[in-house]
Amino acid sequence: MSMRLAPPLALCAGLALLQNLPAHAEQPHVDLHVYVNDTCIIADEPFFVPEAKNADGSEQMTPKFLPLIAVLISKFTELLINHEIQGQANQIKTGAARKDTHYALTKAMNLYRADLDGPPALSVNSKLGCMTILAAKLKPDGTDCTKLYIPKELAKESMSLPENQWKTSRTDDSLENQLRRANICVDGNASAAYEARFEFSSDGTAYRLKNAGYRITSLLTTQDKGATRSTFYALKVSEPGATDQQEVLTTASVDLGTVTAGARSPGAGGDKAPWLRTPPLSLEGRRVFDEKTRTQQELYGEIDALKRALARNQRVLGGLDQRIAVADADIAAGLKQERTRVAVQIQAQGAELDARNAEIQELPHAPLEFMPVTIEVSVTETESEKKAQLALADIINTNSDVVASSLGNSASGLLSKSVNPTDLKLDDPAPDARDQMEHARARYFDAVVAVDTAPDGAASQDDRQKLQLAKNEYNDARHALGLEPIQ
Repeated sequence: MSMRLAPPLALCAGLALLQNLPAHAEQPHVDLHVYVNDTCIIADEPFFVPEAKNADGSEQMTPKFLPLIAVLISKFTELLINHEIQGQANQIKTGAARKDTHYALTKAMNLYRADLDGPPALSVNSKLGCMTILAAKLKPDGTDCTKLYIPKELAKESMSLPENQWKTSRTDDSLENQLRRANICVDGNASAAYEARFEFSSDGTAYRLKNAGYRITSLLTTQDKGATRSTFYALKVSEPGATDQQEVLTTASVDLGTVTAGARSPGAGGDKAPWLRTPPLSLEGRRVFDEKTRTQQELYGEIDALKRALARNQRVLGGLDQRIAVADADIAAGLKQERTRVAVQIQAQGAELDARNAEIQELPHAPLEFMPVTIEVSVTETESEKKAQLALADIINTNSDVVASSLGNSASGLLSKSVNPTDLKLDDPAPDARDQMEHARARYFDAVVAVDTAPDGAASQDDRQKLQLAKNEYNDARHALGLEPIQ
């Protein structure tokens, strides 16, 4: 997972309000907005060091953010492009709208990403780093408030201290100011902000949602400043289906416990948040990935096969040299002919490798994204923990007794314990099937290279038969994963 600045994100997903709450005497109207970025907007706000001056008044150093070095303040917002996706036009179903809950729903964003700087490899979308939920009224679209942002300037007395002891000299530590860094322009005062980090396992097959902190200026369900509420927010990821009924892929929640107006927390430490299974790439997603990256896969398949062939022939050449050195004249003559044949083949394979590498350089290298999903987010405030458990059960349409046992103090995963198994789509081809396809793919491209780089361009009948067998095995392995055969 030295720091190198990435180019601006193509898209940092944002979620817009979809809320239709019944009228309530004490309940203020609150707009809910959700942003998904590679880093947290509030929790990961960096310190800023202003430019220093020499004695003659000239610049001694460039303004910088710590720990991100040499980043100008005017450029920093490139790392946090937060264009909110337009919310769905339809409203939350009447049965799902609760008086104690605020909802937001996204249009589709993509769960997986393939970087094309090397062999196409799927991974969880890197934008899924942190989720920021904001309860506030925003200024009109097109408003730019980044110039009003006051950076978190590092106090001079902190510069010589360890990072965990740094303090800021900034006087405006308001939530509204912190949000301006990402060009999120609040009209008036924000009611609350909550952040949670997506943490993925090293192989990307599991994730957990961890509380990254919150700031609550006022409660969402009452204007009583002395009131307390049991608060949690839930995340539900679904895949669009053939009908209006979406297929739930995974559900998670973060329980904040009892909070009140003015509450603030840097987040929960430790590793109490349970690991949940990352939704695997869907069959349709695999097909689209295979189709859109087929040229890259074929070229990298040949490149890898050519490298293996060159390594084998280099070993053969070394062995021939050793045998020639100790052989008598008659045997040495035959070995030299074989050496010449191998050397010519090495030259042909090297030329093919250079050509394939040149072709790769000419292909697009922009990353691709796959598997659109819908993310529904809800924030719930209840008057007691018991009601919070019942509310969570109601929101995810499952049995409240099961949910009650799964709630924790930080993040609560509701993948298998709190969602009906029939509601979950977890189909994933067996790892053995994927491994078999990779081995069959390697054998196929080895056979392709053997035919294409045969001496004098005349591949033997045996090599051609091996190629056909390898192709058949590769297509069988592809078929097992639901992929189209190669031609």
